[in-house]
Amino acid sequence: MRKQTILLTGATGFIGSAVLKQIIKDGNTPIVLKRPTSDLNSIKDIKGYKCFTYETLQEQQLIDDVKACRPDVFIHLAWHGTSGKERNEPFQVTDNIPLTLNAVEFAQKTGCRQWIGIGSQAEYGTPNRKVDESFPTNPTTAYGKAKLTCCQEAINLCRSYRMIGSWIRVFYIYGPEQGSDWLIPYLAREMSQGRSPKLTKCEQVLEYLYIDDAAEGILSIAYNQATGIFNLGSGVAVPLKQIVETIREMVNPQIEVHYGAIEYRPNEVMLLQADISKIKEATGWAPKTDLQQGLGKTVRLFTKQYR
Repeated sequence: MRKQTILLTGATGFIGSAVLKQIIKDGNTPIVLKRPTSDLNSIKDIKGYKCFTYETLQEQQLIDDVKACRPDVFIHLAWHGTSGKERNEPFQVTDNIPLTLNAVEFAQKTGCRQWIGIGSQAEYGTPNRKVDESFPTNPTTAYGKAKLTCCQEAINLCRSYRMIGSWIRVFYIYGPEQGSDWLIPYLAREMSQGRSPKLTKCEQVLEYLYIDDAAEGILSIAYNQATGIFNLGSGVAVPLKQIVETIREMVNPQIEVHYGAIEYRPNEVMLLQADISKIKEATGWAPKTDLQQGLGKTVRLFTKQYR
């Protein structure tokens, strides 16, 4: 396979930094596009990438400089506001939709043959069943609505530019470098410091995909020039309480967990499972890390950090 040059926004984020590492591991050339305010701490120890700083993706000098690098693929991971408390903020629409469409235009102007955007299971809303890519979309948050708009408009724009357009709907991802406000880091922190975590009744049945598998899945779309919309998940849903109890056994079996201390959110997703047949058939990708193994890797790092 010919080596590729891959443009990457959002490289300093949880998923983006993993994709950056995987590009280098695969022997390809990453080019990071970052904002002046980007925190590079998560990628400061990574070697082997070129970096350009941008205020907007419409700067002609930036376009000329990147075009000279002859990029093949643009993977757009940058997104303002991914945490739960930000999911109904106005900037979900005002910031993210223009940036995404500008990223498509940038890919076309710099000579990329493929543009890949990162969507979310939030585009489906609360289906409470296993979903494939043909399942009706019905987002319930500004975040989900903005992702869906970006999906539709970006794919259409790619088509008009005669460029391969791909959109990956990511389900729940976890791993050692995830932000501390997400569930698994929260559980590891509280339990390792002797505090009882406060949770819902944890009756949900959800699926989680390990971060290294997610990075490989995203890049499989690029390496196989797969076009269209793809779910990216583990394809296996388990009771949330099982995940909590597994982490408790790993960290502190004596700790008490306060189930039911927190009410479910409006529109709480009680069953979330991705049908990943399409990406498997298009690319040959499949998850390699089972939940027990992935939780072990993740919890060991967080426990060491928090203790």
